[in-house]
Amino acid sequence: MWYETYATLGLLVVGWFVFYLLARFLKLERFGVELHPLYAMYKSTRLNSVLIRVGSWRPGLWRVVGNVGVASFFGQVAFMTYMLFLNLYRFLYVPAEASPVMPLIPGVTIQFQSMVWFLAAAGVVILLHELSHGVMCAVEGIEVRSAALLVAVVTFGGAVEPDEESLGRAGLMSKLRVFASGSLVNLVTGLLVVGVFSVVGGSLPRVVGVFLNWLYFLSINLAMVNMLPIYPLDGGQMVREYLATKPGWGRVLERMTMFSFLALMVSNLLLSLVKFGLVPIL
Repeated sequence: MWYETYATLGLLVVGWFVFYLLARFLKLERFGVELHPLYAMYKSTRLNSVLIRVGSWRPGLWRVVGNVGVASFFGQVAFMTYMLFLNLYRFLYVPAEASPVMPLIPGVTIQFQSMVWFLAAAGVVILLHELSHGVMCAVEGIEVRSAALLVAVVTFGGAVEPDEESLGRAGLMSKLRVFASGSLVNLVTGLLVVGVFSVVGGSLPRVVGVFLNWLYFLSINLAMVNMLPIYPLDGGQMVREYLATKPGWGRVLERMTMFSFLALMVSNLLLSLVKFGLVPIL
């Protein structure tokens, strides 16, 4: 498997530098493309029209999707709270049953032979996450300052930058839909991959299976972790916006919630490092 990974990585690197040289020769900078040795970015308000076009297709349906995302916030937070407390209990009382909670560190917890698949899947996950934020902004009438597409040596992605003043003027439910949409799309993506595996998993080529395994892993984990009520995660922004409507005690409760979940996460991480060290995830 390792030699296939190295061959794939080599082809990607060669392909990237061919693209980079052609882009320099064609002077794509004239069209707003920022070229760098390891990545290229197209950042423009022109991409906003795509988001508006998608958002204008059945906006009522998109709002229902956004409402589902807001409702799923409670389920995801409850699930993560249960799992983190259960794992903490196991660390303290049944160490043999505890599971490692590891940060994603390329070259350390992500093995080099897995880097291609990790970065490719991460590109899909991040792009879907950001595009869903942008579409929901269009649905809710929130201006997008700029949207960007990024292509790097072995991955890609995107970013959407809402206009802060426009976002601030939006109603509470509109803001919550925007913040919740990214994690919902990631969660649905992960569940769809599970469905694909259950139906045709045994007949998939190994390369496709490895990529889908990473896509499932990153989609589900990003969806869950991103909904934790820790600012500036999307879940933390949802809690902040809601509690901002509760003058006086709202800000105190937000801080208490955030630091409680930070303590829960950090305790799991520290106990994982003590028991397991930095172990590869996949």
